[in-house]
Amino acid sequence: MHQRIHYLSPLPIRLADFWKIFIDDPDTVFKTQAARVRHHMVAGVPAPLRGYLWQIMAKSRNNGELDSEYRELLKRISPHEKAIQRDLARTFPNMDFFREQGGKGQQSLFNVIKAYSLFDQQVGYCQGLPFIVGCLLLNMSDEMAFSVLVKMMSQYGMRSQFTPNMELLQERLYQFNHLLQEMLPQVYDHLVREGVDASMYVSQWLLTLFAYKCPIQLTFRVFDTFFLEGATVLLRFSLALMFRSQQTLLGLEFDSLVEFLNNDIFGVYEGDENGFIQDAYHIDLSPRVLARLSKQYHNGAAREAKAQSQEEQVRKTNVELSTKLRALEKTYQALEKDHREVVEQVIESKLHVAKVDAENQQLRCQLAQVRAEAAKLKSTITAGEDLQKRNAQLHARNHDLQDQVADLEAILSSVTLKYAECESAYEEMQQRLRETRTA
Repeated sequence: MHQRIHYLSPLPIRLADFWKIFIDDPDTVFKTQAARVRHHMVAGVPAPLRGYLWQIMAKSRNNGELDSEYRELLKRISPHEKAIQRDLARTFPNMDFFREQGGKGQQSLFNVIKAYSLFDQQVGYCQGLPFIVGCLLLNMSDEMAFSVLVKMMSQYGMRSQFTPNMELLQERLYQFNHLLQEMLPQVYDHLVREGVDASMYVSQWLLTLFAYKCPIQLTFRVFDTFFLEGATVLLRFSLALMFRSQQTLLGLEFDSLVEFLNNDIFGVYEGDENGFIQDAYHIDLSPRVLARLSKQYHNGAAREAKAQSQEEQVRKTNVELSTKLRALEKTYQALEKDHREVVEQVIESKLHVAKVDAENQQLRCQLAQVRAEAAKLKSTITAGEDLQKRNAQLHARNHDLQDQVADLEAILSSVTLKYAECESAYEEMQQRLRETRTA
């Protein structure tokens, strides 16, 4: 299992002379002995010096400003901390330095990635970063690893691979596809027929500098060359893998191709780190060719962006129209509901009106009956009033008659009395007459 390398470990004496000169004055050695530097770098950087040399080539060593900023960033909270923590155990899980959960390796890995996510908030956190940072931490302290990472992103142009649109990654994939088609047309055509796109395997290589599945010693050699030549050397390594594996690739179908390209392709260089480097340098990849492909990509990307912009505008218009349509449909549904309610209310109103009309008709009939009865009653009342009036008249007449009767009775009583008196006188006269006759 790979352990962390201490860059202060002693070098074998046979390597000390050149690297001592280089470390003492790297700028001068680069200017005066560029070929020799390249030769020694390609031949292999001594493990004890690897981290130290990476810092020198990245010009990150003794950068007090970055060191101070790193310490300050660690005091802050990153919005990506949960995602970073989740990926720690997946980064080099078979290496002792990173295996222990919460151990020094995982803590250092977390600190560097967290600090960078705060340092460059546009990049934030990307899943390829832990493998790059892991390789740095195997060769230097976390403070130094942070400074080197910052330089890799800025000075070596890696940052555009990790921004949200991954512009540089898309450009590299475009260049790789065209170079593969030109250099290995049979392999390219076979991959196209099988539906295997470069993004399905090359993306992983470029985003992790081959660290995801590549044996660690091979990965370190890639890093050595990367710090020497720059990011474009990654295309050389990618094409070298395809050249060395072309016969195997031609015999595989989709599923096996994807599995091989992502996991097994590095086996062709197992134990042959020098062969990997040499094959990469044997690939003819001039800056002019890369510049031409880059220009083609950007022109195409500009056209595609314009088309996408127009498409996006159409899509945006469609979304707006769809939103309006949904709003209109919703309004129509509401109006339709209101209409149904109004219709129901109208029907209910008509039924109510019909019922009221029927009730009114019944009431009119009842009113007519009442009026007839009232008229009849009025007639009866009028007759009663006439009777009362006649009765009053009769009563008055009766009273008058009673008065007359009383008068007549008084007269009759007087006459009767007088008659009685006359009868009595008459009887008395007859008595006298008889008496006279008898006498």
